[in-house]
Amino acid sequence: MTLPRRLISGLSKRLGKLIPMRGTDAELPDSKAQTTLARGHRAETVAAEYLSRQGLKLIDRNVRAGRGEIDLIMQDGATLVFVEVRARKTGAWVSAAESISLAKRKKIIETAERLLNEKPAWRNSPCRFDVVAIGLPSKSSSEPDAKPSEVNWIKDAFQAE
Repeated sequence: MTLPRRLISGLSKRLGKLIPMRGTDAELPDSKAQTTLARGHRAETVAAEYLSRQGLKLIDRNVRAGRGEIDLIMQDGATLVFVEVRARKTGAWVSAAESISLAKRKKIIETAERLLNEKPAWRNSPCRFDVVAIGLPSKSSSEPDAKPSEVNWIKDAFQAE
């Protein structure tokens, strides 16, 4: 659903600044947000290419279901793989892999369960949850095209309980 610009403008006046929402044609408020989104998209592309070179097949990316989103859905033989991609500056307080909280894991699992219920062809496939943690060089990490200094693929990173 796309919200009319008039409604978005009214909300932004009341809130004091424009808060972009998915599904709107609103402009992002500043170049830092655009850089962050571009860096995230680039990290997902790097992860998809890396996993493809490891023999996985890309099925889809940025798939939404309910309140959540799965960054990448890949296939590893008969196994359906739900991939969370995280990128952080090398030397950040919290590494990319450590940044996935229990709440985030639960949200990913809930989203995957919704997708499995929506896609009958996937229901009987074995599944796993992987994480691709990408370390970005500290000096150039503000650039969306910064080359990753490290790609860490964590197979079967967490389990649905």
